[in-house]
Amino acid sequence: MCCAGSHNPGGRSRIQTKILWICQAIVDTDRSVIFACAGNYGNAMIRIHSMRIPTTIFQSCVCVWTLSSVMGVALAAEPVDELPNLTAGVVPIIAYKAHDPFANDQLTSVSHVSYVIRVKNQTDDPVIAESLVLIIDRIIEISGADISDRIRVKGADGHMADGRPYFHIPVGEKKDLAPYAESESITLELDNPDYLRFYPPTVQVRGEKRVSSKSVQELVETLVNKGVLTTDEAAQALESSSAPE
Repeated sequence: MCCAGSHNPGGRSRIQTKILWICQAIVDTDRSVIFACAGNYGNAMIRIHSMRIPTTIFQSCVCVWTLSSVMGVALAAEPVDELPNLTAGVVPIIAYKAHDPFANDQLTSVSHVSYVIRVKNQTDDPVIAESLVLIIDRIIEISGADISDRIRVKGADGHMADGRPYFHIPVGEKKDLAPYAESESITLELDNPDYLRFYPPTVQVRGEKRVSSKSVQELVETLVNKGVLTTDEAAQALESSSAPE
């Protein structure tokens, strides 16, 4: 089997990111493969039944899927706007850099506020380090009003299509943010020209989870048992797709 693609651990092809295929393959007498699969594209479920494709094509698809899952091989980097929202499992931890300037009952405010933010991966899945971003979602005044357009976010690494700023989340020299591990901290600096009083910003964490090599191995073993792959082809695919430490 042969595969093509560019090594890009920070993103995946849109097909792999948006569609998670679950395949059950059966080898027909003419060496074609009949399989049913289900997946999702955005909020839409996709179901395909009794699709027949040549075995060689199916083997190539498995090889591409394996490499892109484990090594981050991608046809194109995933735009930040389309990265999955991981905030429920990769939790942001926000603290004032010095002290809370709004902690007292005085009506005065400050013109500059700084926060130190890191994230903790509270899931069982590693997250690809180069894909991790922190999005400044909203800034809410103490009165409850959204004042995001009145606060200036300094030093953002980029902006979403809707204008929200984002920052890359550093994890040192590691290729992944491991399960239950914490990232390094970033400093978020806000200019407050109107001297407003507001809560810490609402943020999102986005990124790509890395498919475990165990999941890939189980898939390949299933295909060997079905007769879709030979043992030599399976060994070659698993050896080629082993992620470097």
